[in-house]
Amino acid sequence: MSREITFEEGWPFVQKVVTKLIRNLEGELEPPINSAEYMEVYTIIYAMCRQDLIYQQLYDKYRQVIEDYTIQTVLPSLREKHDEYMLKELVKRWKIHKVLVRYLAKFFYYLERHFVSGRGIPTLREVGLTCFRDLVYREMQSTATEVVLALIHKERKGEQIDRKLVENVLEVYAKIGMGTMEKYEEDYERFMLQDTVSYYTRKASMWMKECSSSDYLLKACRRLYCDECLKMEKERVNYYLYSSTEPKLVEALQEAFKIFYV
Repeated sequence: MSREITFEEGWPFVQKVVTKLIRNLEGELEPPINSAEYMEVYTIIYAMCRQDLIYQQLYDKYRQVIEDYTIQTVLPSLREKHDEYMLKELVKRWKIHKVLVRYLAKFFYYLERHFVSGRGIPTLREVGLTCFRDLVYREMQSTATEVVLALIHKERKGEQIDRKLVENVLEVYAKIGMGTMEKYEEDYERFMLQDTVSYYTRKASMWMKECSSSDYLLKACRRLYCDECLKMEKERVNYYLYSSTEPKLVEALQEAFKIFYV
């Protein structure tokens, strides 16, 4: 395309294809984006970007597309669900969000290359991640943490839980940190460790009452329960926690079992 296209001329077509993409991702009856449509969107954005004043408009529109979808579709779908169903919806919405951002980044590649790069502003991927963090994660993470901790309690009692679901939820915590484990550590791990100390402190007190005051039986009780619990918690790390959690979890168990050594 040799001629320039104004924002007013080009954006309606871009919006139409983006809307179709979102309907695809939502599972509605729309044919998938074909290569011709993809190339036409890319070409139109390229033609619009030939006018320097349009760069910022397109950058802002990119953010607005993601924010509007999140506010109008994603959040309502999460707010109406509870407990494990909410966790499943959160995982689903996170997966869809990643696909949406990946496609949009392809559409807006020329904008990324010639406007974002070198200006010290967030990349298109970072903008997409920030939208999910600020609009979805901040609202849902506290409830999600409570539900995950409740599932761990069930598992400690011998009940079967969906470990893959827990793993996928905790991936959201890890990835939303934008290259760091900060959100996982602050919003999940520290609460889980506190809960672990509290849980096993209560259990240790109960076990102490079950054991005889005999020094031999007390030592046997301590060895049996401590070793078994440590084994189970390490298995939990292998199944759905991050490896960086293991030494902290071991320390939490040691704190809880201090009662055996008093």
